[in-house]
Amino acid sequence: MREKQAVSPMSAMVALFVDRLASLSAEEWESIQHRMDGGGLVLTMLEASRNAALALAVRDLISRDQFEHLYRPFTLAIPVDSLGVVHSLD
Repeated sequence: MREKQAVSPMSAMVALFVDRLASLSAEEWESIQHRMDGGGLVLTMLEASRNAALALAVRDLISRDQFEHLYRPFTLAIPVDSLGVVHSLD
């Protein structure tokens, strides 16, 4: 029988982010789209979601500015601190 591998805090945050995406209301999706449009981002919702999940996965490896840029569309609908473990960024 294979032993269960421990899930890293970052993996848990990404999983929770994806779960939260699935439960967003239409108003929350509109809020995300508005933040993307207002920030001049030319991305599909899929690309923005993937970027945010990737930013969560590697947030200890990228700068604060890079993280904030990638995660920005979701900061109101899914605040980072609502995802559990929060690490300080450089």
